[in-house]
Amino acid sequence: AKTPMVGICVGHQIMADAMGGDVRKSDKGWGLGRHVYAVTTRPAHIGGDLPAFAIACSHQDQVLVAPAEAETFLASDFTPNAGLIYRNGAALSLQPHPEFTDDYTIALAELRRGKAPDQVIDTALASVSRPSDSREMAGYLGAFLRQA
Repeated sequence: AKTPMVGICVGHQIMADAMGGDVRKSDKGWGLGRHVYAVTTRPAHIGGDLPAFAIACSHQDQVLVAPAEAETFLASDFTPNAGLIYRNGAALSLQPHPEFTDDYTIALAELRRGKAPDQVIDTALASVSRPSDSREMAGYLGAFLRQA
């Protein structure tokens, strides 16, 4: 049996890089706060019918080109390869952080003040008022890990 693997944020980037993707600092700058990621394809373990997931993020680097062995299942204009499912069926990775609480998302955005433009920080702080889908995504990640 295959041992499932999940990568979050830097883990997502490391997995994509190791599999031949292009990972580097994005020209778009900081991704902060709660972003909305469209479901572009629905892997078997991602149940329900949500067309998108609102999940917190904090990154500058991202997967600019997905590896040939991966399919993008979450995307946004800011992060076009936000979620990858690997064709061997044993690996999945996400740029956003479903484990972040609202308070942590706010604190992390404030910590970036002076490093990221004020408008990016203010937008990130305002984004936390949008309902989060992190709990749903965490459930799907758990189902993926239990598939072994």
